[in-house]
Amino acid sequence: MKVIAVMNEKGGAGKSTISIGLACALYRQGERVVLVDSDPQGSARDWRETAGEGAYLPPVIGLDKPDSIKDGLKAFSSMDWVIVDTPAKAAKTSGVIINAADFVLIPLQPSGLDVWGASAIVNLVGSYKDMGGQVEAGFVPTRIRPGTRLGSEILDGEWNEYGIRQLNSVVCDRESYKKSITDGKSIFETSDSAAKGEIDCLLEEIQTILKGN
Repeated sequence: MKVIAVMNEKGGAGKSTISIGLACALYRQGERVVLVDSDPQGSARDWRETAGEGAYLPPVIGLDKPDSIKDGLKAFSSMDWVIVDTPAKAAKTSGVIINAADFVLIPLQPSGLDVWGASAIVNLVGSYKDMGGQVEAGFVPTRIRPGTRLGSEILDGEWNEYGIRQLNSVVCDRESYKKSITDGKSIFETSDSAAKGEIDCLLEEIQTILKGN
């Protein structure tokens, strides 16, 4: 079982969009995957409920308390993949999830506030590694609008002094992501080939990093 935790202590970074996208991509590949919604807001659970029981989508399980997350993740040992959609501003929950994760994915919008806000997760990852824990981590630029100054500044990576890799993958600001989630669908059910490609590339990059360990 491999656990990908999508984390950022700042809200609105696109965690649920990316978590849902990765889980759907794996599900379509025939992998045994479960999407864990650890955010009390329950966005991923709302998305799955909107889709209905017969939808060709991965299961979503709610585990939004630190004590239940630790034991709950162990219960998914028969799965190939667990994708965890995490809450904002929940350091205790984040620490538990990082301890169980193989890869911590940090979505980052083109904003100074997002860059500064990422330090909380970076510090938690660093503390876990200092104690002997093993986990990979990487930033992924999200909600990028090509051609904008802020988007270009995030993509060039000069802001990154955290010692954590910036992935080559990018998730752009697309209406298709918002609409598919509102409609209870996968991005792969839309006609937006560019969005599908972004999620596929992101998943492939993470898989390549994990295979290298």
